[in-house]
Amino acid sequence: MKLTKQDFLNKSKKAITLIGMSGAGKTYISCQLEKWGWYSYSCDYVIGAKYLKDELDNSKGISAENIGALSVYLGKLGKPLSGGFDLELFRQRQKSYYDAEIMALNDMARVLDNVSGDFVHDSTGSLCEIEDDELLRKIGEQTLFIYLKTGKDEEQEVLRRAREYPKPLFFPPRFLTEKLDIYMSENGYHNVAEIEPDDFSRWVFPILFEARKPKYQRLADLYGVTVPSSEFKNIQSSDQFVEIIAKHLDNS
Repeated sequence: MKLTKQDFLNKSKKAITLIGMSGAGKTYISCQLEKWGWYSYSCDYVIGAKYLKDELDNSKGISAENIGALSVYLGKLGKPLSGGFDLELFRQRQKSYYDAEIMALNDMARVLDNVSGDFVHDSTGSLCEIEDDELLRKIGEQTLFIYLKTGKDEEQEVLRRAREYPKPLFFPPRFLTEKLDIYMSENGYHNVAEIEPDDFSRWVFPILFEARKPKYQRLADLYGVTVPSSEFKNIQSSDQFVEIIAKHLDNS
């Protein structure tokens, strides 16, 4: 059963999972809450620092605020001379990341049990791609999912940043196969090695963005609430954050 406004407000230990696309504000909000005394669990940090640490370039380091080494590991498809990966290596690393995310999500449940205060789970942008419904249900029972839904202006900003600074992403295997085939056909490519990595990333990001929105919404409908991401831009305290969530629970 989903939490009501009063259920949420009455909880002495509040536990939430922030969900939404990269750029929606999950990490910013988590860092703010951590300053105000919440325990912050960064799924990407755990993936990189625990489960893929032997695979990453340790000289770059990794922290909850800087997961750049994990992005380098995921990489992009395309020309080796442009820093791209061949399809076999790319798929291998995508699977390794997915498997590590599953383990990090299972860890989260155990960590939460040992935290006495309020808890925020800074989820990955790919949480909505997890195919283990039982695991998602478990997380949804232990934490309230908060979908940071971007408005039109925020979406345009996210898309602009993705065009200017294309970054590595996780793709569901079937999605990758379908979209890669379309991209190569439209551009007359016969081999992945012909692709400019950043060009493919710029082309595919808006498609992935649209594909994920109903998946985030489904999780929020099942296990939480949808809140416009803009409402958290200028939060000044933990109490204000809780009040915003409670307001939307009241309207859900």
